[in-house]
Amino acid sequence: MKPVSNASKDTQKRILDIAEQLLLTRGFNAFSYQHISSALGVRNAAVHYHFPRKTDLGVALVQRYRRRFARFMEAHASLDPLQQLEGYFELTDAYFQQDEQICPSGILTTEYHTLPEEIQLEANAFITEMRDWAKTIARRGRDERVMTYPGTPEAMGEVMFAALQGGLQLARIDAGILDTIKQQIRDLLKVEKS
Repeated sequence: MKPVSNASKDTQKRILDIAEQLLLTRGFNAFSYQHISSALGVRNAAVHYHFPRKTDLGVALVQRYRRRFARFMEAHASLDPLQQLEGYFELTDAYFQQDEQICPSGILTTEYHTLPEEIQLEANAFITEMRDWAKTIARRGRDERVMTYPGTPEAMGEVMFAALQGGLQLARIDAGILDTIKQQIRDLLKVEKS
Protein backbone atom coordinates (compact mmCIF):
# COMPACT_ATOMS: atom_id res chain seq x y z
CA MET A 1 0.00 0.00 0.00
CA LYS A 2 1.33 3.40 -1.01
CA PRO A 3 1.91 5.90 1.85
CA VAL A 4 -0.23 9.03 1.83
CA SER A 5 1.76 12.13 0.95
CA ASN A 6 1.87 15.24 3.14
CA ALA A 7 0.16 17.23 0.37
CA SER A 8 -2.64 14.68 0.25
CA LYS A 9 -3.04 14.76 4.05
CA ASP A 10 -3.08 18.56 3.93
CA THR A 11 -5.79 18.57 1.26
CA GLN A 12 -7.84 16.06 3.22
CA LYS A 13 -7.51 18.20 6.37
CA ARG A 14 -8.55 21.32 4.45
CA ILE A 15 -11.58 19.49 3.06
CA LEU A 16 -12.57 18.43 6.58
CA ASP A 17 -12.02 21.97 7.90
CA ILE A 18 -14.27 23.49 5.25
CA ALA A 19 -16.88 20.76 5.65
CA GLU A 20 -16.86 21.31 9.40
CA GLN A 21 -17.49 25.03 8.99
CA LEU A 22 -20.33 24.29 6.57
CA LEU A 23 -21.81 21.65 8.86
CA LEU A 24 -21.82 23.92 11.90
CA THR A 25 -23.25 26.95 10.10
CA ARG A 26 -25.58 25.34 7.53
CA GLY A 27 -26.09 21.71 8.47
CA PHE A 28 -25.02 18.52 6.71
CA ASN A 29 -27.86 18.51 4.19
CA ALA A 30 -27.34 22.15 3.17
CA PHE A 31 -23.87 21.87 1.66
CA SER A 32 -22.44 20.02 -1.30
CA TYR A 33 -19.05 19.08 -2.63
CA GLN A 34 -19.37 22.14 -4.88
CA HIS A 35 -19.25 24.37 -1.77
CA ILE A 36 -16.07 22.65 -0.65
CA SER A 37 -14.35 22.56 -4.04
CA SER A 38 -15.14 26.26 -4.63
CA ALA A 39 -13.65 27.20 -1.26
CA LEU A 40 -10.55 25.11 -2.04
CA GLY A 41 -10.27 26.35 -5.63
CA VAL A 42 -10.30 22.81 -7.02
CA ARG A 43 -12.69 20.60 -8.98
CA ASN A 44 -15.23 18.35 -7.29
CA ALA A 45 -13.15 15.35 -8.36
CA ALA A 46 -10.45 16.39 -5.88
CA VAL A 47 -12.94 16.20 -3.04
CA HIS A 48 -14.29 12.86 -4.30
CA TYR A 49 -10.74 11.51 -4.41
CA HIS A 50 -10.45 11.89 -0.64
CA PHE A 51 -14.08 11.19 0.22
CA PRO A 52 -15.80 9.22 -2.57
CA ARG A 53 -19.26 9.74 -1.04
CA LYS A 54 -20.63 12.56 1.07
CA THR A 55 -21.44 9.87 3.64
CA ASP A 56 -17.71 9.09 3.88
CA LEU A 57 -17.05 12.76 4.56
CA GLY A 58 -19.80 12.87 7.20
CA VAL A 59 -18.44 9.81 8.99
CA ALA A 60 -14.92 11.29 8.94
CA LEU A 61 -16.25 14.56 10.40
CA VAL A 62 -18.04 12.84 13.28
CA GLN A 63 -15.02 10.64 13.98
CA ARG A 64 -12.92 13.80 14.09
CA TYR A 65 -15.31 15.30 16.67
CA ARG A 66 -15.13 12.11 18.71
CA ARG A 67 -11.32 12.23 18.76
CA ARG A 68 -11.38 15.89 19.82
CA PHE A 69 -13.91 15.24 22.55
CA ALA A 70 -11.89 12.28 23.81
CA ARG A 71 -8.85 14.57 24.07
CA PHE A 72 -10.99 17.20 25.83
CA MET A 73 -12.22 14.64 28.40
CA GLU A 74 -8.71 13.32 28.92
CA ALA A 75 -7.36 16.83 29.48
CA HIS A 76 -10.11 17.52 32.04
CA ALA A 77 -10.17 14.11 33.75
CA SER A 78 -7.94 15.12 36.66
CA LEU A 79 -9.82 18.35 37.39
CA ASP A 80 -12.36 18.59 40.18
CA PRO A 81 -16.06 18.45 39.20
CA LEU A 82 -16.54 22.22 39.45
CA GLN A 83 -13.63 22.81 37.07
CA GLN A 84 -15.01 20.13 34.76
CA LEU A 85 -18.38 21.88 34.75
CA GLU A 86 -16.79 25.20 33.81
CA GLY A 87 -14.78 23.41 31.10
CA TYR A 88 -18.01 21.96 29.75
CA PHE A 89 -19.45 25.49 29.65
CA GLU A 90 -16.33 26.78 27.90
CA LEU A 91 -16.72 24.10 25.24
CA THR A 92 -20.22 25.43 24.53
CA ASP A 93 -18.99 29.03 24.49
CA ALA A 94 -16.22 28.15 22.03
CA TYR A 95 -18.72 27.02 19.40
CA PHE A 96 -20.88 30.10 19.78
CA GLN A 97 -17.94 32.50 19.70
CA GLN A 98 -16.84 30.99 16.40
CA ASP A 99 -19.40 32.44 13.97
CA GLU A 100 -22.37 31.55 16.24
CA GLN A 101 -21.95 27.87 15.44
CA ILE A 102 -24.11 25.18 16.91
CA CYS A 103 -22.33 22.29 18.59
CA PRO A 104 -21.96 19.36 16.18
CA SER A 105 -24.21 17.23 18.38
CA GLY A 106 -26.96 19.85 17.96
CA ILE A 107 -26.71 19.74 14.17
CA LEU A 108 -26.48 15.95 14.13
CA THR A 109 -29.58 15.52 16.29
CA THR A 110 -31.53 18.11 14.30
CA GLU A 111 -30.81 16.34 11.01
CA TYR A 112 -30.63 12.84 12.48
CA HIS A 113 -33.54 11.28 10.55
CA THR A 114 -32.19 12.51 7.22
CA LEU A 115 -28.60 11.35 7.75
CA PRO A 116 -27.27 8.12 6.22
CA GLU A 117 -27.15 5.19 8.64
CA GLU A 118 -23.34 5.19 8.82
CA ILE A 119 -23.37 8.81 10.03
CA GLN A 120 -26.23 8.07 12.44
CA LEU A 121 -24.15 5.33 14.07
CA GLU A 122 -21.18 7.66 14.58
CA ALA A 123 -23.50 10.46 15.73
CA ASN A 124 -25.09 8.15 18.32
CA ALA A 125 -21.69 7.24 19.72
CA PHE A 126 -20.53 10.88 19.80
CA ILE A 127 -23.69 12.19 21.45
CA THR A 128 -23.64 9.36 23.98
CA GLU A 129 -20.06 10.30 24.90
CA MET A 130 -21.07 13.94 25.42
CA ARG A 131 -24.12 13.00 27.49
CA ASP A 132 -22.07 10.57 29.57
CA TRP A 133 -19.51 13.29 30.31
CA ALA A 134 -22.24 15.55 31.69
CA LYS A 135 -23.53 12.66 33.83
CA THR A 136 -20.01 11.98 35.08
CA ILE A 137 -19.62 15.62 36.15
CA ALA A 138 -22.94 15.50 38.00
CA ARG A 139 -22.10 12.16 39.63
CA ARG A 140 -18.62 13.24 40.75
CA GLY A 141 -20.00 16.55 41.99
CA ARG A 142 -22.51 14.78 44.19
CA ASP A 143 -20.06 12.09 45.33
CA GLU A 144 -17.51 14.75 46.30
CA ARG A 145 -20.22 16.85 47.94
CA VAL A 146 -19.57 19.96 45.86
CA MET A 147 -22.93 19.73 44.05
CA THR A 148 -26.35 19.23 45.55
CA TYR A 149 -29.44 18.68 43.44
CA PRO A 150 -32.67 16.69 43.42
CA GLY A 151 -32.94 13.58 41.27
CA THR A 152 -30.22 11.36 39.92
CA PRO A 153 -26.83 12.28 38.43
CA GLU A 154 -28.02 10.70 35.18
CA ALA A 155 -31.07 12.97 35.01
CA MET A 156 -29.06 16.06 36.00
CA GLY A 157 -26.46 15.27 33.33
CA GLU A 158 -29.22 15.01 30.73
CA VAL A 159 -30.64 18.38 31.84
CA MET A 160 -27.20 19.99 31.60
CA PHE A 161 -26.55 18.56 28.14
CA ALA A 162 -30.00 19.41 26.77
CA ALA A 163 -29.99 22.94 28.20
CA LEU A 164 -26.62 23.76 26.67
CA GLN A 165 -27.57 22.25 23.29
CA GLY A 166 -30.80 24.22 23.18
CA GLY A 167 -29.00 27.30 24.46
CA LEU A 168 -26.62 27.27 21.50
CA GLN A 169 -29.54 27.34 19.11
CA LEU A 170 -31.33 30.12 21.00
CA ALA A 171 -28.10 32.12 21.28
CA ARG A 172 -28.30 32.82 17.55
CA ILE A 173 -31.19 35.18 18.30
CA ASP A 174 -30.35 36.03 21.93
CA ALA A 175 -26.62 36.01 22.68
CA GLY A 176 -27.18 36.44 26.43
CA ILE A 177 -29.13 33.21 26.82
CA LEU A 178 -26.01 31.08 27.26
CA ASP A 179 -24.94 33.01 30.35
CA THR A 180 -28.47 32.70 31.75
CA ILE A 181 -28.52 28.94 31.15
CA LYS A 182 -25.06 28.39 32.61
CA GLN A 183 -26.00 30.33 35.73
CA GLN A 184 -29.26 28.40 36.08
CA ILE A 185 -27.33 25.12 35.86
CA ARG A 186 -24.98 26.36 38.59
CA ASP A 187 -28.02 27.33 40.67
CA LEU A 188 -29.58 23.88 40.15
CA LEU A 189 -26.33 22.28 41.26
CA LYS A 190 -25.98 24.78 44.14
CA VAL A 191 -22.50 25.84 43.08
CA GLU A 192 -20.90 29.25 42.77
CA LYS A 193 -19.23 30.46 39.58
CA SER A 194 -15.51 29.78 39.89
